[in-house]
Amino acid sequence: MSGKGKLWAESVLLQFPLRVGLGGLFAFAAYNKINGVQSFANAIKGFSIVDADKYGHLIVVAAYTMPWVEMIAGVLLVLGLWSRASAVAVWIMLVGFIAALVHVIMDESISPDCSCFGDMNLICESTVGWCQVIRNSVLLVPCSYLVWRQGGFLALDRVFRDKSGDNDPEWTVDRGGEGA
Repeated sequence: MSGKGKLWAESVLLQFPLRVGLGGLFAFAAYNKINGVQSFANAIKGFSIVDADKYGHLIVVAAYTMPWVEMIAGVLLVLGLWSRASAVAVWIMLVGFIAALVHVIMDESISPDCSCFGDMNLICESTVGWCQVIRNSVLLVPCSYLVWRQGGFLALDRVFRDKSGDNDPEWTVDRGGEGA
């Protein structure tokens, strides 16, 4: 298989499904949080990362901002637009979520419900535990891959990269004497 064929196969078999799956999952989670922002704010408060009496405004800002960052990053991943930047944003969020979950697990005095998907529970129960840490750690794998390899041939990045004249060697196609 030629180099171009391998890139197409990688794009169709790995990059596209991982991008759409991860982006769709984050957009779905964001949609559920946006529709239940008060519930999400209560979940953030329950994690006791900041003192709710002293820094309640940060909880409100996080409850309104985080879901929109998830939504935008998720939709951009699905479209394949700014794929690497979107994957980096999702990667940073996942690492932050894992850190917050481990904080809750280690502090036995608190036991909030996870609001990862709003009021829904996917795979794990609502009570914070190692299941959520493992789930998010597993999601880091495809996310890291997308940070490394970007969106692939089936991404809008490719369309805009070609129009801008960017000649990334990974994406350069031999045009039969027209030059790269």
